[in-house]
Amino acid sequence: MFRKSSIALFLVLILVASFVVFKVFFAEKCTSEDRKYEPVFSSNLSYVGDESCKQCHKTEHHQWKKSDHYKSMLLPADSTVSGDFNNVTFTADGVTSRFFKKGEKFFINTEGDDGKNHDFEVKYIFGYKPLQQYLVQFSGGRLQVPRLSWDVTQKKWFNQYAGQQIPSHDWLHWTGNSQNWNTMCASCHSTNLHKNYDTKTDTYKTSYSIINVSCESCHGGGKQHIDYIKGSDYISGSKVMGSYLK
Repeated sequence: MFRKSSIALFLVLILVASFVVFKVFFAEKCTSEDRKYEPVFSSNLSYVGDESCKQCHKTEHHQWKKSDHYKSMLLPADSTVSGDFNNVTFTADGVTSRFFKKGEKFFINTEGDDGKNHDFEVKYIFGYKPLQQYLVQFSGGRLQVPRLSWDVTQKKWFNQYAGQQIPSHDWLHWTGNSQNWNTMCASCHSTNLHKNYDTKTDTYKTSYSIINVSCESCHGGGKQHIDYIKGSDYISGSKVMGSYLK
């Protein structure tokens, strides 16, 4: 009798644990409400920004402005958005999406986390070649990446998961964790990024020093370097350990 009770208790514990794992890793969804929070600039003063680098490295700065690194993540504008937002529609796997503008803002009307179409404002553009993606904002500090992408070469919209009808509650749906910018994309596309995930509230306060992949992504914070260049040690020709970029 005792053995049967122990087995029953064990099975109950397994079911409870499975439910918790499912909720945390698979069922966590973004909602279409309360899109107020956006990534913020970090207060880390050791990162000085590309304009400071430009003062002495004009050629390198000019080349960088044309690079993939510069275009890794930018604010949406007519000069940065490659996709066709002239009120065009695209249907893939049972979902019809519309791309349009309201004034200077860009929008995608597509299926949300509730299985219904909503207007999602484009907050950032992501890359530019061979494809460009777009970020929209959700609650809890999340940015999500729709599966609908712009083919820069063929100049057309396409679905990354063509031929697969992914339900809105699925982890692979663009509103789920698989397409979450904060955890899946951000650290490679911005400089000095910190996810700042709060496990208690299940929210993000993601921050970065520079929105894209800047000089300091590889070279490190430039303040010490600039202080050295402007200081008397550099002018007099002295070399000081630790004064250079890492």
